[in-house]
Formats: sequence, C-alpha cells, structure tokens
Amino acid sequence: MANDASTVFDLVILGGGSGGYAAALRGAQLGLDVALIEKDKVGGTCLHRGCIPTKALLHAGEIADQARESETFGVKATFEGIDVPAVHKYKDGVISGLYKGLQGLIASRKVTYIEGEGRLSSPTSVDVNGQRVQGRHVLLATG
Repeated sequence: MANDASTVFDLVILGGGSGGYAAALRGAQLGLDVALIEKDKVGGTCLHRGCIPTKALLHAGEIADQARESETFGVKATFEGIDVPAVHKYKDGVISGLYKGLQGLIASRKVTYIEGEGRLSSPTSVDVNGQRVQGRHVLLATG
C-alpha cells in the first residue's frame, strides 16, 4: 500500500468488481484521491468467473453453429467438432486481456489499489491487511 497512516482519501471503495472499479475510475476522473480495496482480482466475479467467461464460451458455441449452418448462406465449410481445450484457452485469453487492460487503466488514473479483505470499521474507514484506510467518503461495492 503506497499511503501512510496519515493519508485520508477522498473516496475509499470496498469491492473491485464492476461497480467498484467504475466508481474508482469516475472518482479519479473527477479529481478525487481514490483507494480501491479488493480481496481477489480487480474486475470481480463478472470478469473472472461470471459474465465475461460465459460470453466467451457462448461466442465459441455461436461460431460452431455458424460453421454447421454455413451452407444456408452459400458458404461451404467443414465442421470437424469442438476442441474444448482450445475453447478454454480462447476464454482465458479474453479474460487475461481485459484484466491487464483494467489493471493498466486503474494505474494510469492513479487509483491506489489495495489487495486484501477489507472490513468497514467506521463510517469513514476500512481495515485491510492490518491497516486502517481512511476516507472522506466510503463506498460499499461488495456485490
């Protein structure tokens, strides 16, 4: 954590999923000093285990359907089946690319990212990793 005990952020956000990181980026865009606390990876369930992986897998299925139905469109294609490990590699690549992009965006906007399980300790502070993070405002975005 890059701040010292006397740092008081304008905004402390507990939860780095879709809502949390969007709020952090908007706060930074408005000139606020923002801390974002997440116990896992920024992006949350949607990016790592939910929406995005599901959509990547569905997209692969749609491509397979299009290949099977290609003659309907006057296209001759041979469908030889689905390579499940390759589909998972594709899905993992989508997640990885979005995660790296999000990490870069958080860093470039100068949001202080704190990895750890935070606990609200008062209306203006969150305890995480044995330290207290103070904020003029605290936003709970825990999903």
